[in-house]
Amino acid sequence: MIENRSFFRYSRLLGVILFSGSLTLEQRCRAANPADVSLYLMVGNDNRTITLKDLKKILPGSTLNVYNALYKRDMAYEGFWLDDLIRKLKLRINKESQLVFICRDGYTSVLPMAKVGKHKWLLAYGEASGHWTELVHDGQTVSPTPWYLVGSKKESFGEFPWPYQIVGIRSLSDW
Repeated sequence: MIENRSFFRYSRLLGVILFSGSLTLEQRCRAANPADVSLYLMVGNDNRTITLKDLKKILPGSTLNVYNALYKRDMAYEGFWLDDLIRKLKLRINKESQLVFICRDGYTSVLPMAKVGKHKWLLAYGEASGHWTELVHDGQTVSPTPWYLVGSKKESFGEFPWPYQIVGIRSLSDW
């Protein structure tokens, strides 16, 4: 069952702080529990958190083999096609809108809906090997978890660097 509740479940106090309006969406997403594989969606009045477990019940998983420019080698990812996720969850996003991917560290990345296309972007929840390969970012080793947006072609990295550690997606027209 898809829950329309917040993914912030640490304590009653944190819940009060988060929903008092004192924190922005970005701060809420950064506060997400790294061990909780869920995704916060905000499109218009549709604000919800959906878990990986629930997504697996309603969407077919896919495997994508693609060259990753960060790792400089071919990688195999498991996930859901972004266009299928939008359609299946009945997210009402117009073609002129832009999707904002909010990462755990506060980084945001913007992808125009016009560039989503059919099976062009995989919202990966893991690698086919069963574990995430860590990468180096700003001199630190980090995991791409919980979500990594991966292009279906290696050239896509040049037009839209693939965001990782995604915790939320928001429609820019609704911001």
